[in-house]
Amino acid sequence: MTYFNIKVQFTVEDSKGKIKKQNVNYLVDSQSCMDAETKITEFLIKEGETGFEVKSISESKIVGVL
Repeated sequence: MTYFNIKVQFTVEDSKGKIKKQNVNYLVDSQSCMDAETKITEFLIKEGETGFEVKSISESKIVGVL
């Protein structure tokens, strides 16, 4: 198994109506960097997210999740 750290930037509106950028990290089990990006994009669209951008993807040093 290979895990990838994916940093996604969301555009959100705060309670005062100001637009802000918010970064969120995801850990994705995937075969490749490209596959990880596809998985996170499909997941976020399925969750109804629209204002996001994948900012970075890097292979994780995590070897397993229990």
